[in-house]
Amino acid sequence: MRYRRQRRGQRRRLQGGARSWPRERGLLPPGLAGRPAFVPVAAEANMAPVIARWLAAHGVPTWLLPDYFQLAILALLVGSGLALWLARRDGASSLHTSRAIACAYVGAWLGGYVFESLRALPAAFWTGSFHGVLHPGRAAYGGLLAGIAGAILYLSVHRQPLVPFFDRVAVGTGLAFAFIRTGCFLSGCDYGIPTSHSWGVRFPPHSLAALDHARRGFIPVGAYSLPVHPTELYEAALGLLAAALAAVPLVRGRRDGTAFSVFLGAYAMGRFAIEGLRGDLDRGRLLSLSTAQWVSLGLLVSLLASLLRLAPSLLRLPHGFHDSRRDPR
Repeated sequence: MRYRRQRRGQRRRLQGGARSWPRERGLLPPGLAGRPAFVPVAAEANMAPVIARWLAAHGVPTWLLPDYFQLAILALLVGSGLALWLARRDGASSLHTSRAIACAYVGAWLGGYVFESLRALPAAFWTGSFHGVLHPGRAAYGGLLAGIAGAILYLSVHRQPLVPFFDRVAVGTGLAFAFIRTGCFLSGCDYGIPTSHSWGVRFPPHSLAALDHARRGFIPVGAYSLPVHPTELYEAALGLLAAALAAVPLVRGRRDGTAFSVFLGAYAMGRFAIEGLRGDLDRGRLLSLSTAQWVSLGLLVSLLASLLRLAPSLLRLPHGFHDSRRDPR
């Protein structure tokens, strides 16, 4: 999501030249030391041309390969369509549902930029450069939190129930994350740390991963990146998993906030773990945790506090129910 800003910054850092790769070999995971340092190919900026060539070689039309913005639009259509279908099925207002979704998407779009600008402020004051604040990328958590706020604002103004709405959008939100993170993979942003596992991905020359590895001296300038964890695809799979888990209470007819809480909890736990495998350093850190990990912890603590607050009512016996263990008569 921060592709353009990261690429400009890494190009500037590369102007001073890269150190030799063996000098920092000790920073690499076991199993990578014996691998070739680079593959000489034509310069490319992301994974899309590589996948397009693979599709063409196997007789698959390359126009089937979407870009980031096409996947973002697809996420909007799929998520909105599913939420509207559930609203009609529940007898809720389709008009208010669609308008609340529109407010959520506007908030998500703006919130992703604002979140990144705020996150870049400490570094801007420290270095004296406000380029990252004035030209931010987009943060997934910023979009999620601002989208929630936008929907809450609209529904509160029009006195519409909040909890059932968020349950209806839980599955669609998970699918949206899956689509958008796939777009991140095609764009080459949000890549992982080097790995010796067989599923490691080598990004093309002049991609963000390749520029970063060249800056650190892992590879020559203009080479393929080292194999890295495809953390974008991990998060896409996480979005699908969170959507599947949120669908369980929805199918059972529950509209009490369980579905959205399950989605948030699953995503926050998974995101916290995946952040430990991220290789892009431009994410903000405090006490060895990234900004996204702190947000994940905040969400998990909030969900736990809500569960503890609701625990007495959840454990209360239904009216007219007699517990013979407490009153043996």
